[in-house]
Amino acid sequence: MTAAVPRPRRLYLTGADGMLGTALTAALAADPRTADWSVRGVSRADFDIADPAAVRRSVEEHRPDVVVHAAAHAVVDDCERDPALALAVNVAGVHHVAQACRRLGSRLVYVSSDYVFDGDAPPPGGYRETDLPNPRSVYGLTKLAGERTTALLGARGLSVRTSWLFGGADERVDYLVAALRRGARGEAVPLVADQYSRPTYTVDLAAALLHLLTADEPAHGTVHVANEGRASWYDVGLALRALRPDLPAPRPVATADCGFAGGRPRDSTLSTARLASLGWRLPTWDDALRRFCAAYDRTPAPAGAR
Repeated sequence: MTAAVPRPRRLYLTGADGMLGTALTAALAADPRTADWSVRGVSRADFDIADPAAVRRSVEEHRPDVVVHAAAHAVVDDCERDPALALAVNVAGVHHVAQACRRLGSRLVYVSSDYVFDGDAPPPGGYRETDLPNPRSVYGLTKLAGERTTALLGARGLSVRTSWLFGGADERVDYLVAALRRGARGEAVPLVADQYSRPTYTVDLAAALLHLLTADEPAHGTVHVANEGRASWYDVGLALRALRPDLPAPRPVATADCGFAGGRPRDSTLSTARLASLGWRLPTWDDALRRFCAAYDRTPAPAGAR
């Protein structure tokens, strides 16, 4: 029988002030399995992830058992317009973090994206971890490069692919926050109706990460983590209006009419069968949407946001 791997007690989190980082920090503090862990969260305010000396110094000061690398340049069109910045953050940054993990013997959990797939012909049930990536954008290419870097750590590396996150505060990357804020001002929000994936609530993703982080037998390689169910953002907007009838009806738009700088996968639905085999399954996206709306109502908005 294989001996159980000791659960980590020192965790280092990049992108701690981001959409996922905020949810994961709260989950780590609230869960009795991890409440006594020493957690060090860092963000852009601490140092530049593209600076190898700064990364090495910060990680080695904490000497973590595990690093969760959630920091990324995630605005797809910005990556297309400034590929040098995307490479510095999403490729070089991962390399620097992985190098620090290698020196310390730390485990690396890297957060990746469904945008590593082209979405042209997803297999029945969605893309599996073993399906061949073929990114359509600079962003997708850089996230795939991060996966390849993580894979070099062997059993100490895990790439977690997820999709279409919501639950944050940045309207540029969270369509639901944009829909709620703009809808409150009486604006009908245009939402893409011909792209599909699995909308995923950061709170549910954080819970799945906790399951993976506390497992006696840590997973390695790649695992897909997303809420159950396939939808377009327009489908999500319709469900949101059913919950909030005071909002204007969303306006369906085609991808071709959006003027996106970077390519988008038509259908990047992920299969989560491996995650289920590891003992975890996320709720459906519409269940997550209801919980997100309740949490949104309890959270004070930034000045001028609503």
